[in-house]
Amino acid sequence: MARKLTALLLAVMASVASVAASPDDELQAMADAFDAVLTGMAYAGAGLCLFALVWAGFVLMAEGAEGENRGRTRNAVFMAVVGLVVVLMAKAIALLVSGGVIPSL
Repeated sequence: MARKLTALLLAVMASVASVAASPDDELQAMADAFDAVLTGMAYAGAGLCLFALVWAGFVLMAEGAEGENRGRTRNAVFMAVVGLVVVLMAKAIALLVSGGVIPSL
């Protein structure tokens, strides 16, 4: 009777241990979720940059390339490219940290 009870307890403990997530698994799940969010932000940033460049082209064609309109269009293109660079740098830094190139705390 004692052996059967011991075997049953060991089987229950083994199943509970296999179900419980280790801290490493939780950390990896959080890192994967963070990477998925950054990837989504990179795609959204690329799409918004493309939209801003097309919009700036339409504004340039509609208002002409002289005077202050050219400066406004140039600023729109510059800000679109800077925004894309910022989003892509965030993704690159996250990849460097997760890859171990840049040590994390």
